[in-house]
Amino acid sequence: MKSLVIFTNDLRLNDNDAINSSVKEHDSTTFIFIYDIALYSKTHGSANLWWLGKSLEKLKRRLEKKGINLHLLKGNYVEKTLEIVEKYNFQSVFINENKHPDFVKKEKELEVKLNKIGVNFFSYNKSTLSNPEVILNKSGEPYKVYTPFYNFCKSIYSQQEVLFFPSKKINTYDIKEDSIDTLEILSPLNNKWSLKLDNHWVPGEEEAEKKLKNFFSTSLSSYKVIRNIPGKLGTSKLSPHLRFGEITTNQIINYFKFHENHTLNENEEHFIKELYWREYSYYILFHFPYVVDKPFNKKYEDFEWETNFQKNFNSWKNGSTGIRIVDAAMHELWETGWMHNRTRMITASFLTKNLLIPWQEGEKWFRDTLVDADIASNVMGWQWVAGSGTDAAPFFRIFNPVLQDEKFDPENTYTKKWLKNFSSYKNNVAVDLLTRKDLIQPIVDLKISRNIALERFSKIK
Repeated sequence: MKSLVIFTNDLRLNDNDAINSSVKEHDSTTFIFIYDIALYSKTHGSANLWWLGKSLEKLKRRLEKKGINLHLLKGNYVEKTLEIVEKYNFQSVFINENKHPDFVKKEKELEVKLNKIGVNFFSYNKSTLSNPEVILNKSGEPYKVYTPFYNFCKSIYSQQEVLFFPSKKINTYDIKEDSIDTLEILSPLNNKWSLKLDNHWVPGEEEAEKKLKNFFSTSLSSYKVIRNIPGKLGTSKLSPHLRFGEITTNQIINYFKFHENHTLNENEEHFIKELYWREYSYYILFHFPYVVDKPFNKKYEDFEWETNFQKNFNSWKNGSTGIRIVDAAMHELWETGWMHNRTRMITASFLTKNLLIPWQEGEKWFRDTLVDADIASNVMGWQWVAGSGTDAAPFFRIFNPVLQDEKFDPENTYTKKWLKNFSSYKNNVAVDLLTRKDLIQPIVDLKISRNIALERFSKIK
């Protein structure tokens, strides 16, 4: 019997249920990736596509070392799969679930059509630790606040075995199809911006495993404190590897020996909570799919956003707002395809609370430029900052970027690194402003804009 394994956002060999089950139950297995241009251009931003191409190349090479060919095909995800299945008489198709809503629809469609022609369809979840359908509060409804969700998930968590790539020789069936080069995925990004990413990232499963081990041996012991300091390497930077399934949450959490009889220290607890925030994001997306582009808290549909905002929006994107830490963070994003979580909150707050630009605009920009852009986490992060998400805070949270700068970058390590014109920002000089004609002026007054935001918020209560 022949089986087909389809990769999407599970670009790894270890802890891969689809691979292990296929090899165990069938005589031969064929490995494919289908580049559906329409689907991937909708679900992946520019930085995502760069990572995808690089990660696929790494995966292809790892399989080749084991004598296995990864067929990179192009076409409609559902139609191409059906074509391959019927042409080569595959009896079963194996996938790991892709939690993006557009992929969920495609996979359901594929399952129905495969079943109609008598082909088995097997789908496994390793994208998240839990099944959102069965996690409900005492009233039988979805959790709408993170902390109770986390506490419940923690109480029911059962450690899963980490699967390793089969050690036995795998029989493969090579299909006779034109295979695309990974450069085809990267070709639309053949520009100076995407070329910068090569200087900052090494995609692939091996790098993910290396990064995890390094984090445990270095930064984890002080994670609670240094995770908020953008000028220090205090985070794991595993997020893009998780986004593309080069490593699973299950693999990470097993490092902690996370189970009911193990007591976590405060640094471990903080990191685990970050992983479960990702879980929670997908949980909310599952139960409330409208949050992709509409506020979770529906009263925010009446919030008065600015309508003529393009000039200020461009200044924000370009890192030319005149607010030091905001501009530094936007330069970091443009240079590296990544931004520290603390500065993600600061820049998002400035956009939504001081410039009064809809959070959806910022979310789209992050989705296009972040290598770790993940539909659920990105949307939930932006909604949390905007105040329209599941956050139970009884007030309208506004980050003061100057105070945030002073608190989390007191020695200017971060801002000096990313701002070539650091000395031209007025909060860096102790001289009379009148003596400095070259000082960069903020595009908006923080106090005035804050008051306007609070006034508009008061109207929707």
